[in-house]
Amino acid sequence: MATIEERLTAIEHEHADLKHDNTELKQKVELQTIAIGGLVNKAMLESISEKNDRIFQALIAHDEFTNRQLAELRERLEVQVEGKIAGMQTEMRQGFNTVNARLETMATKDDLSAMDARFDQIMVLLTALAPKTDQGT
Repeated sequence: MATIEERLTAIEHEHADLKHDNTELKQKVELQTIAIGGLVNKAMLESISEKNDRIFQALIAHDEFTNRQLAELRERLEVQVEGKIAGMQTEMRQGFNTVNARLETMATKDDLSAMDARFDQIMVLLTALAPKTDQGT
């Protein structure tokens, strides 16, 4: 039969083995927990990535739609502005033509050379009517 010391030694040895096994089990559980957490995180990341992809696709579609609408509005505005500019240019040309026609009409009615001849006649008459101040001195 084993003595108390031998039994105590055997129990201590078993206790040490159990401690060693316990620490190994704890390490394995910890590694498994990390692995499971990694899988969960990977699944979550994939889920988040899919959601982000859908969000980005929706944003891209919205941007394309908005850009098309802005291009159409810009085109309409440019056409309207160009039409207004062309109309204003036509009005200005017509106004200049009207003014030029009036000036031509006035030039033909009031022949300037005839007016100059008339003024010369008036000056001759005024000179003849004016008293001669140089002869009396």
